[in-house]
Amino acid sequence: MTMHLLIVDDHPLIRGGVVVQLCEASDAPRVEQADCLAEGLRLLSSAPRFDLILLDLNLPDTVGTSGIETLRQRFPRVPVMVLSGATDRATIDRCLRAGASGFLPKTADAERLGTAVRAIAGGGIYVPRDPDGPAPRAWGATGTAPPSDVRQLGLTDRQKDVLRLIMRGLPNKLIGRQLQLAEGTVKVHVSAVLRALGARNRTQAVLAANRMGMRPD
Repeated sequence: MTMHLLIVDDHPLIRGGVVVQLCEASDAPRVEQADCLAEGLRLLSSAPRFDLILLDLNLPDTVGTSGIETLRQRFPRVPVMVLSGATDRATIDRCLRAGASGFLPKTADAERLGTAVRAIAGGGIYVPRDPDGPAPRAWGATGTAPPSDVRQLGLTDRQKDVLRLIMRGLPNKLIGRQLQLAEGTVKVHVSAVLRALGARNRTQAVLAANRMGMRPD
């Protein structure tokens, strides 16, 4: 099924480059373009449902994470991936807190862009492994810091497998297929993993696991 994507960026060259990379990385997605948030909102309201929004942080009519917050409020079912020239952990942290499902530097190649788009459009998340700056702080429901080592979490081997697949951006259904588990069983494992990490959602779980040095492969 052809993906329907929206790129919101005020630089035509950036938009055009992203479209070319998307066509290189996946099967010719349908791509709409907007040069400001207002135009993006208009397209979202008038067109059939989009699978993903690729958003620049600094637009003529919005700055910082306010665009993410507006999109999440108006169109909560459409995930947002930030494309930014910034790569520091603080910026990534702010975007995820505002509701973004992923973050990708504008310097990323077609392969990474395709991986991120497929992961997020499929219900997962995407965070760069090694962006510049210090490791992100993982925040939890209780406000307490998680253990510094994944071995201290008390996860079973199966739960660790589930966590690794969460880090790869797989939704519950695909995790179930990969591990040959019923989707209901996967949900139980996911809940246990989030609880152990003190995370409210998958994004926070991935950040916490990254902080502890865990890798998805």
